[in-house]
Amino acid sequence: MAVMSNPFDTRLTLIFYVGDDEEGNPIERSKTFSRVKPTAADVDLYEVAQALASLQTYTLVETERSDRATLINIE
Repeated sequence: MAVMSNPFDTRLTLIFYVGDDEEGNPIERSKTFSRVKPTAADVDLYEVAQALASLQTYTLVETERSDRATLINIE
């Protein structure tokens, strides 16, 4: 069985540290950008995330890339 992956959606999520709760646990908030080109290189997305984070008040703690694809039987 031969299966091919057909990417159709990518999302870029920036996770920010916004403070601590009453118990000292970190509070994080995220901002997700959808409709990112699935062909975008990881390094390009990382650089965009860094540029966007520099415009924010809070500290960027994590950058996530989420890809979605359909699987197609090519037999």
